[in-house]
Amino acid sequence: MANFQLRVVKLETSVNLRDLRAFCAVVEQGSITAAATALAETKGAVSRRISRLEEKLGTPLIQRGSGRALPTPEGLVYRQRAIEALEILDTAQGELMDQQVTPQGHLRITVLQGFANTLNLGDCLGRFAQAYPQVSVDVIMTTDILSLQEDQIDFAFRLVPGALPDSNNRALLLARVGLGFAASPEYLKVNGVPKHPNELQRHRLLLPRTFGSGISISMQPAQQPEMTETFYFEGHITCPDMLFLADTALAGGGIALMPPSVQKAYVDNGQLVPVLGNWESSQAGNLYLVYSGGPLSPKAKAFKDFIKEAFRHTPWV
Repeated sequence: MANFQLRVVKLETSVNLRDLRAFCAVVEQGSITAAATALAETKGAVSRRISRLEEKLGTPLIQRGSGRALPTPEGLVYRQRAIEALEILDTAQGELMDQQVTPQGHLRITVLQGFANTLNLGDCLGRFAQAYPQVSVDVIMTTDILSLQEDQIDFAFRLVPGALPDSNNRALLLARVGLGFAASPEYLKVNGVPKHPNELQRHRLLLPRTFGSGISISMQPAQQPEMTETFYFEGHITCPDMLFLADTALAGGGIALMPPSVQKAYVDNGQLVPVLGNWESSQAGNLYLVYSGGPLSPKAKAFKDFIKEAFRHTPWV
């Protein structure tokens, strides 16, 4: 008996589930003919399934004769374990089908620390929670770029200049983020107003750390694309939270680089002044939702579709 159980452990992963169900049906019905009727198969098909299963396991499971099919001692033990396994599989399948109707479970997402406010991510997740109350979300805010696989992350919001590096992950482009410089009137009065991007080098620059400590930007005079130049800027203060950069600029901390949508309210009330307004940037930051390859679970698909729709109307696009 011990040897039989050992063979089951080694071979059961290759057992055909329909063969396994046929074996259980034969034991339950007491004959191959009755099992064939219950399974809507021919008697020959069920008999071949039993033979194939016995060959896989290397031991007889059914005693045939006199129109009856009784389990051997080994078959009786195997049937009990088989029923338990099939019940687990049926339960898992039922739960999965339920999730397809109503997404449920847990998701882990990551975003650069401080950048969530700039994205208005709290409002977005609040509406997602209303739409999918059976899906819980763990938001990991960090200054590190986490690995989806090693850190078990389902989705990552990433803002990068240009395209993402090649990887096995998939990415959904949510928005192209325009960028512009702005400073407080007080700062410009004391430090002067730059007329050319090269003059920014002598100013205190407030840069989003989503791009690292420095950033290269392609710029050209308004409506003169043939005059495009690439400039590299180092940040005096860097932070992933662009609202923080706006507050720093309001305090006279320097010239901040941020999306025009973030600048707008401050510019409209005169708290900030656009800098280099006669220059245009031909390079925007791209905001991506990054996730692993392969089929998405119902909860993950619901999240991806919700975020895609939410950012469809963002003023950053």
